[in-house]
Amino acid sequence: MVDTAATFTKILSWAVQRAGIEGKYTVEIELADGRIIRRKAGLAEVEIENVGRPALVTFSDGEERPLTGVTTLEVLGLRVNLVIRKLEKVRAVGY
Repeated sequence: MVDTAATFTKILSWAVQRAGIEGKYTVEIELADGRIIRRKAGLAEVEIENVGRPALVTFSDGEERPLTGVTTLEVLGLRVNLVIRKLEKVRAVGY
């Protein structure tokens, strides 16, 4: 599931352990109800639509659902087309 309001991708704790992802970082996340929580995060190789790159992912706490956040989509060169409800490729913007 993609959540365009979520900054980071969230993966399940068992998947973190299985993949051997190291929680080197801690990030603060603001929830929809305004609460601020702290979560462990680490770099993971993420692949969507046959494109794979490293992305910072957060680790779920308990039985939360996994989701794909906006920064992961940006790293992979993807965005959500809300009209047709699908992912589409985009080019990086130069500076």
